[in-house]
Parts: sequence; C-alpha cells; structure tokens
Amino acid sequence: MELKQAMEAATSELDVRPGFVGDVMAGGRRRHTRKLVTVTAAVALLAGVTTGAVLMRSAELPADPRLTAATTGPLAGDAEFIATASHLWSEAQKDEPWKRDEPVTEVSSKPNVFWTGQTPTGPAALVAQEVRVRTSEHPATLVGLVADGKVVDREVVLSEARDREAGLYRFGPVGDQYVVLTLGKTVSWSQNPKRGPDHRLARTWASAPHDEDGVVFTVAPIDERPVFVRGDSVPQPDDFTQAAIITGDLKPDQQFVPHPGLGWNGRFCATDFPEQKGAWPGMDVTTAQRELQKRALLDYVVSWEATSDWSVCAWLPDGRYALMFESYGDLYGALYQPDGTFSAPVLGGKAVKGEPAVLPLPDGQGTIVADFNAVIGPQERDHAWLAPSGTKEVTVRQQGVPKVVQLP
Repeated sequence: MELKQAMEAATSELDVRPGFVGDVMAGGRRRHTRKLVTVTAAVALLAGVTTGAVLMRSAELPADPRLTAATTGPLAGDAEFIATASHLWSEAQKDEPWKRDEPVTEVSSKPNVFWTGQTPTGPAALVAQEVRVRTSEHPATLVGLVADGKVVDREVVLSEARDREAGLYRFGPVGDQYVVLTLGKTVSWSQNPKRGPDHRLARTWASAPHDEDGVVFTVAPIDERPVFVRGDSVPQPDDFTQAAIITGDLKPDQQFVPHPGLGWNGRFCATDFPEQKGAWPGMDVTTAQRELQKRALLDYVVSWEATSDWSVCAWLPDGRYALMFESYGDLYGALYQPDGTFSAPVLGGKAVKGEPAVLPLPDGQGTIVADFNAVIGPQERDHAWLAPSGTKEVTVRQQGVPKVVQLP
C-alpha cells in the first residue's frame, strides 16, 4: 500500500486516470526466485599440505537470470498477450537491421518475457534473449520492451559489462511514457529544473516507486525535461554531474534527420588561427557542457532534443579560447585559458530558428555572431565572426540578402 501511495503522490500532477497507478502495480509479485547459474571447478588440495586453500579456476560468467525467469508483473497470467509479445519480438529481430551499437552475429535462443505491465496505451512486456556478438567470446543478452504493438527499443547487454546497461525505454504516441529498470540500484527522477536569481539551476529529486521486480513505470511530459538517475542515493538539488540514464534516441541512426533547435550542423571558428599556436585545443562541446554542469548552469543532456550538433570557436584578444554551442534552445559559451584550463562560463539568450546566434562575451572580449551558410561582418567571414568590443551592429548576408543585426 505504501508503494501505491508513493507512486500516486509522485504522479499526482500527471493526466492519468484515477486508480491507474494501482492497476500498474497490482499483481507485481515474483512467482519464483531468479536463479544464477555459475560453473566453477574446485582444484584438489595439494598432498602433504596441512593448511591448504581451495583454489578456483576462472569461472564462466553467470547467465543472465532474465533469460529463464518466470514471467512476473500485472499481466503475468495473460498467456495470449505473452505469446503475442514473443511473436512481435521474434519478428522484429528478423525485420529490423542491427544498429551500429548492436554487434549481434547470431540469435538462436528462444525469447523470454520476464515482466508484463499495463500502460495508458496498452499492455507492455520486457523481453530477454541470448545472442552472440562479435565483440565478446561470452554470450550476451538482448533486452527490450514490446509496447504499442511493436518493439519500442532493444539493448545488447554484454555479460562482462552488465553494470553498463541503460535499462530505460521511452515510448507512447508522444514519447512521454517510461519503463526503467532499477537493476539493483535506486532510481531517482526529476522534472522541471528551475533557474534561480544567480542563474544556477536546481532540480527536485525523488526516489521513483517501483514494483517488487525492480521495474519503474511513469508518465512524464517531454517539455518537463524528465531525468532519471540510477545510483546508491538520491542526487542533491544542485548536482548536475551524476551519470543520467540516457534514452536510446540520443543519436538516431537515420540519415539526414533534421536536428532540433537551429538545425545547424558543423564546427566553425569566428577568428583566424593564431600563428603562435601549434595545434587546436582539445576542448569540445561535451567538455564544455561538463564544465557548465559542474557549476549547475547547464541541465542534464539526456536526449536527442536536448543538444545541438554545431559549435563555434574563437580565439579572444586576451589569448583565451571560446566555444559557443546550443542546448535546450539556449545559447551557451565556455572560455578557456591558453593552457587549456577552464576560465569562465557564458550564458546567452534564446536560439531563434531563422535568426543569427549572438553571444556576448565577458571582460570586453567582443561578441560572437553566427549564422551558418551566411557571410558575416565587414570581413565577410563564412558562418561566424567575432565582433570587437563596442560593435553595435553587424551585417549578415544569407544567400546574398543583407540583414543588419543589432548587438547588445
């Protein structure tokens, strides 16, 4: 009853029919204890040794218990649905091409539905199947979710790297439903980060209620920026450095997918390369994001919609190096000392599609102006220009059409 009440309290603001949480959790009892199969061999004691130790040879990695576990969850007794889920899973392995992160070479074993549940859009099932992969000599486990009449997503879990399993599935007509596996840890979740007067972000975290099989189900609107973290404790409100669970759509496989936000793609620089520099600094957007997250200035980047696929660099008059990028529709920057150490964060304004991106820099270092495939400023630089301090306006020519942009 406490779990039911906790789930209903955590999801009280969500548009879910009354009693839905209870229906999801009902019946979630294990029928059998999952068994681990371990193959070991004892080495004979050496003759004449009065106080000997039994030495164990290197054992085979234990089999994933989900491959043989009895079906649990609210729909565990629904044989027809379990059969349907198994069929959909098997057909998907035949029809869906293996992705770049799925090094599967053989699928020979029978799939096992190890959990079932009810969602607002219909029944769902978690499935496990043993596969062979080219990156390991040990069998791996293919794990995935069947929901909405299809395989939503699947994941290859290596036997020697089970601690790296993501175990998160996002689905539903608008992508606002989540199934998360606890994998023996505490799953914390948060929505709606708030930025304070000091520009620092904060999140309210809660331990996500789960059933006895370690399965979390929740509904969270995308625009509320839901984030899930799996660990030993609940994160602090200003901690944005935890390893968040990443959804499978962070890097879609499809080619030519228009990127959210400004939609730009590429790496460009707003200044010339300094003659005295022997090489470009090693900083990239990911490095810059981490620096801003350490300071609670940038939110968790957990999905394809969150991050951009472009950046602009600039060597500044005082010798520092700047990197400009986009996240969640806002412009950000990071400044570095000539030796590569982080110097200062920069918060910009909104990234408006169809408009140049403008990022004023601190300490009188000028303003980065970017508009991909345009020529910018009196030097007519391609894509980006560092406007000197005091510049009030700049001309941007997109496809030969001039536009005067006012600078802050």
